[in-house]
Amino acid sequence: MNLITIKKVEYIFNMLAVLGISIVLMMGFIFQFFLHELPCPLCLLQRVGFTLIAMGFLFNLRFGLRPSHYAIVLLSAVYTGFVALRQVSLHVIPGTGNYGSAIFGLHMYTWSFIFSVLAIIVTTIMLGIDRQYEPAHINNTQYKKYVHALFALFFIITLANAISVWAECGWQECPDNPTGYIHSIS
Repeated sequence: MNLITIKKVEYIFNMLAVLGISIVLMMGFIFQFFLHELPCPLCLLQRVGFTLIAMGFLFNLRFGLRPSHYAIVLLSAVYTGFVALRQVSLHVIPGTGNYGSAIFGLHMYTWSFIFSVLAIIVTTIMLGIDRQYEPAHINNTQYKKYVHALFALFFIITLANAISVWAECGWQECPDNPTGYIHSIS
C-alpha cells in the first residue's frame, strides 16, 4: 500500500470512529429520553470517557495523524473501561440487581467496557502503522464536508449531554439512583 492510501484509510477510520462513538452517545439519549432511564453517575462518567475518546479522533481529523492524538484515545478508553468495569462489578453478584435495560442480553455498562477494550485494541493497531506519520500531501477536500458534519454532530451531542446533566443534577453531586430531573428541560 502506498503512503497516500494508508493516510486515506486512517482518515476514514478516524471518521468512522467518531461516527460510532456519536451513535453510542445517541443510544444513551434514546435510553434516557424514550425509555425514561436516567443515567447514574457512573453512566455519566462513561459518557465523558466516550466524549474524550472521540476528541482524540477529532484531533486527528483536524490537525493530522499524530501519536499524541492516539494517546488521548488510549488514555480515555482506559478511563472509560475502568469506570464501566466498576459499574459491572457493582452488579455482577447475583441478587444485587442491575441498572437499566439490556441490549442483546448485556447492559449498557457492559457494552461500554467491551467498546473501551475494542477501542484500545484497534487504536493500538492503528498507532503501530508507522508510515501514516510520514509527511505526504493528501487531498482531504473530498472528505471535508463529512468531517464538518461529524464535528457539528459531535458538538451538538456534547452540548446536549451537558444540558441533560445539568437538568438531572444541577450544580450538585448527582444522586446514585436518579428518579427525576431537578431542572425542567422543556
